[in-house]
Amino acid sequence: MTKVTYIASIGMLLLLPSMSTMACGTSNDPAQVVQAQVDAYNAHDIDAFAACYAENATLTDLSNKRPVVKGVPALKGTYAFLAKMPKEFHVEIVQRVVNGPIVIDKERVVGLPAGKAPFEAMAVYEVRDGKIVNAWFPPKS
Repeated sequence: MTKVTYIASIGMLLLLPSMSTMACGTSNDPAQVVQAQVDAYNAHDIDAFAACYAENATLTDLSNKRPVVKGVPALKGTYAFLAKMPKEFHVEIVQRVVNGPIVIDKERVVGLPAGKAPFEAMAVYEVRDGKIVNAWFPPKS
């Protein structure tokens, strides 16, 4: 392979979307779809994050402290804060359970502003046809 061909090949690879991003809408594997939305969340990429959700997706806070989020436009508004968070802000998956279309993640939220300690939370996702159609967030214990 010539140097020019090698450089062109590397350039083409950089243009390809990541495997996680491709999982949203192109993979029916629930774990891949959920991981893709976690990766987008951690990259603070609201558009890629929203691409993992069905147009009529519903996100429900089971503690009833926040209103139900319905649809992608509302989801983008709810998660707009990601664009303002420090680069270090992200979630780490502590444990994942997959049962058919249901994915349950135990997450650790880290990289919070000074004075806020990391915490763990749960998220339950229902994936259909390569998109998250429902997400439930149980109360923190």
